[in-house]
Amino acid sequence: MKMSKSGSRGGSSRGLFAYFHPASLARRPQRLLPFVVAVCIMFFFVLEQQRESLELSEGEDVPSDVEQASQMAELEKLSLRQQVLAQETRNLASEAHRIAESLKEKSSRPLANPSQTGATQVPKVALQADRIAESLKENSSRPQVQSVPSMPSITTPAATSTATKLGTRDTWIPLNQLNIDMDGWVKAGPDLEKREAVKRAMQHAWRGYERYAFGMDELQPKSHHGKNMFAGLGATIIDSLDTLWIMDMKDEFNRAQNWVATKLNFNVAFETSVFETVIRIVGGFMAAFDLSGERVFVDKCVELTERLIPAYRTPTGIPYNIINLATGMAKNPAWTQQASTLAEFGTQQLEFVALSRTTGDEKYARMAEYVIKYATDPAVARNRHPPHNGDGLYPLFLNPISGMWTGQKISFGAMGDSFFEYLIKMWVQGGRTKALTRYRELFDKAMDGMIKVLIHKSTPSGLTYVAEWNGAAVVHKMDHLACFVPGMLALGADGEHAAKYITLAQELMHTCVQMYKRQPTGLAPEMVLFHSGQDMVSGAHHNLLRPETVESLMILYRKTGDPIYRQWGWEIFQAFEKHCRVADGYAGLRDVRVATPVQDDTMQSFFLAETLKYLYLLFDDTSHIAMDEWVFNTEAHPTRIFQRNHSYIN
Repeated sequence: MKMSKSGSRGGSSRGLFAYFHPASLARRPQRLLPFVVAVCIMFFFVLEQQRESLELSEGEDVPSDVEQASQMAELEKLSLRQQVLAQETRNLASEAHRIAESLKEKSSRPLANPSQTGATQVPKVALQADRIAESLKENSSRPQVQSVPSMPSITTPAATSTATKLGTRDTWIPLNQLNIDMDGWVKAGPDLEKREAVKRAMQHAWRGYERYAFGMDELQPKSHHGKNMFAGLGATIIDSLDTLWIMDMKDEFNRAQNWVATKLNFNVAFETSVFETVIRIVGGFMAAFDLSGERVFVDKCVELTERLIPAYRTPTGIPYNIINLATGMAKNPAWTQQASTLAEFGTQQLEFVALSRTTGDEKYARMAEYVIKYATDPAVARNRHPPHNGDGLYPLFLNPISGMWTGQKISFGAMGDSFFEYLIKMWVQGGRTKALTRYRELFDKAMDGMIKVLIHKSTPSGLTYVAEWNGAAVVHKMDHLACFVPGMLALGADGEHAAKYITLAQELMHTCVQMYKRQPTGLAPEMVLFHSGQDMVSGAHHNLLRPETVESLMILYRKTGDPIYRQWGWEIFQAFEKHCRVADGYAGLRDVRVATPVQDDTMQSFFLAETLKYLYLLFDDTSHIAMDEWVFNTEAHPTRIFQRNHSYIN
């Protein structure tokens, strides 16, 4: 009897396994149909329930302003949920179409014995799957309940003139209508169609580079040549390693890894940027190791870093900007008056702390963190004269010999940007421990100065922007580079600063997107100016395929879950596809104000390292490269978050 019972269960299990075996399904694909139908019915039911709930809510009388506010907030949550369900339905429709196409393909293949394989039924099943897919698409695109008109945000009254019509979905959801944990990150599934479109763009870019410029720093996609801007270290290869891994392009990753292991040579008599080498090459190696576990990346990183160390041998420990990798000779350019640049010496700490964590050699972290300790030492002013209420802001140039600041200009754009970015990211990378409190304090003090001195609004539209300080007065210009600020604020939005930082991040994000929307190409210029009564005008008209706006879109989506950030990111991606895609890669634009723009002949390595990576992660499942597990360096290379109980900044 025991044998019989055991045999019965085993027979049933084998029967179920045989029913779902791939070979069995290949012969009788119609078995899939009941399950497809069941899933479709489930989605129809959930959508109808949501629609009925919304319709009932819309029909109710609202006796008071308080109750109306409450109901509007609830309706907005339901509307957001409905958008998510609609997207899931579209994904299901795409999958049903894929099954249908697969079934059609199978039906067209010659079969040895059609009578036994059920081939005559395959076309019928394919047609049924097609009908289900079309029905799902129709349901997901039906007119939904009207979006709830937004309430004016109590924290941002100046923005309400241009950003209150949620029905148009061309603006953000105010903080008081977001149902989010301000100390955490939202969980959301992928938009598969858009994510895969970005992956295809990466495949296209990589094919062009691999065909015409493999081993060189960057591709010239129109003339089909390569060029070396970073000592010929194969910058695009190393910049792209983690992007290839994240997008599951493992064959391409393996070829890139093989080049690093067998071809990469650091003994080159070429003067190159210390900063660019650290963020692209050192950062790229550490991310590739953290993702893949391949030790070759650590070994190469140590070899390169040893060649960079001579740049730090100055009386102050502030590194020079430029080094010859073969000779170790380091210097600063004449145009900076022999000074080192804030963003350059202040943007190397994440990478070297990661290297110390991996190798166990603390000299890299000590060297990099001492730079911040020296530059921000409150006991020594060093000729720093910040604007009133801007004590947390630092000038752009510091002489590494004398230790004196050589100018008073302040910017969150070129030459200043990533110094401020790394203050919060160093705190995040080290697990937000007490040992890293100094970084958090420096960041909050800098944000206070930025808000009081550099945050302004345009007229007539009330666009919020980050201005600059020329040493004596505010300059009303904003680099596209400064569009990293919304993401930086979202990264630091927790505790007592959460509401203030997120609200400002939302406003600045809208302005950065307007840089794109207000151009005929749908792509942003390098820099904009703000004139009274004119809002923004282009101040430098080219576009270099920069990533800062899509970086902030990705971080804000993961912080708030607001679908508008995916919508805006998709519009930007489509503009890149329309105007920048060429036969063998992507090229920048010379003038975004022209409806049919002229392209340049450079595919920047950061387009693969940053722009496409951030777009992919914007549409990906938020648990992939999760924001509570990784922090990105300024070149979008992810480094692992870990608990750090000491710091050389103290």
